[in-house]
Amino acid sequence: MDATTALDRTDRIVSDLIAGLTADQREAPTPCTDWTIHDLIAHMCAGGQMVAGALQGQAPPAEAPDLLADGPAAGWKSTTEALRSVATPDTLTATHQLPFGEMPGEAALSVIVADHLTHGWDLARASGQEISVDDDLVSWALETWRRVVPAEGRTGGGFKAAVPIDAEAPILDQLVAYTGRQP
Repeated sequence: MDATTALDRTDRIVSDLIAGLTADQREAPTPCTDWTIHDLIAHMCAGGQMVAGALQGQAPPAEAPDLLADGPAAGWKSTTEALRSVATPDTLTATHQLPFGEMPGEAALSVIVADHLTHGWDLARASGQEISVDDDLVSWALETWRRVVPAEGRTGGGFKAAVPIDAEAPILDQLVAYTGRQP
């Protein structure tokens, strides 16, 4: 699977989860212990906009705009549209400077989409919604994380230590555990 296909499939999942939120869930806690649901969606949108900007050669803005000013659905839609608009063959094969280093566009898009899918699980868990993800999309995200975030030596910055899990566990549980969450 390529990152553009994964983006489209992940967008549908996260869009449905955002549509299923209620106003009283805005400040609900998430598996990301420092973030509420609102904070989590803001993080997802900020990360997506940062990658979209980097693929266009733009530095992150000095002051982050309020990407959820018009609501989480509008912020998410704007983010995925920005990512789609820059996901061209030329952009995806070129190397780009991101805040965390240089990488090909395909890799940068893969990382942010894997991040969005992982946080989609967080969003579902926090809001009490079901998340339905095809195993091939989950496998793609897990392989993306394995390529860029080693299981050993994590210090807890972006990822907590991987949670031990049976190799025969469902693939979504394996993804969740690899990213330091309790399935």
